[in-house]
Amino acid sequence: MVSELLDLLFAGVLTPHIIQTFTAVFGAFLLAILTGLPIGILLWRISTLKEIMDPYLLIYYAIPFFAFYPLLISIMGIGIMPILTIAWGFSVVIIITNTASGLDEIPEVYVKAGKDMNLNSRQLLQHVYFPAAVPYVFTGLKLGFIYALIGTIASEFILAENGLGWLISYNYNNFDVQGMFAAMLLVILLALFVNAVLASIENRLYRRVQT
Repeated sequence: MVSELLDLLFAGVLTPHIIQTFTAVFGAFLLAILTGLPIGILLWRISTLKEIMDPYLLIYYAIPFFAFYPLLISIMGIGIMPILTIAWGFSVVIIITNTASGLDEIPEVYVKAGKDMNLNSRQLLQHVYFPAAVPYVFTGLKLGFIYALIGTIASEFILAENGLGWLISYNYNNFDVQGMFAAMLLVILLALFVNAVLASIENRLYRRVQT
């Protein structure tokens, strides 16, 4: 697997597939962060809205999201946009729920201490709520990336004309076992690398909170 992966990388065979998949994964993940964090904060701020949305968010992943493929293709056409949309849809909800839950689980004593220091709402959010919610938020981010990766690879199996998911499916159908496992290894390495980066950032932020 390793030798085949290196051969494909050096030969440039994987380059267009890597560009396609990485663009979709990181694009969807970034979009999920930009939308998921504000929505999670909004649900935490408006408790009534959170109570209304909680049941729907809990059953969200039971929805057969891939059933919307034909609709997305008819609206956006065949290309990266339907894949990015599906990957974003997989990723955003876990970020929303973990952000809202993390902010909701902060001990009240932290908030009272911040108010005793005359912190306003923005300062409380910056210096009290978010630092205390770091473990929850980053758990959501790590899961969000994995879900974005899953959504992208699964979508590429049937929607794309290139990409690592398409390559895995193509090699499988053509009995190219070495090429299939080499592409799978690259996907696994990507997931491990990004998870390690996010874990490192989380540890640094957590150490800053403790000091």
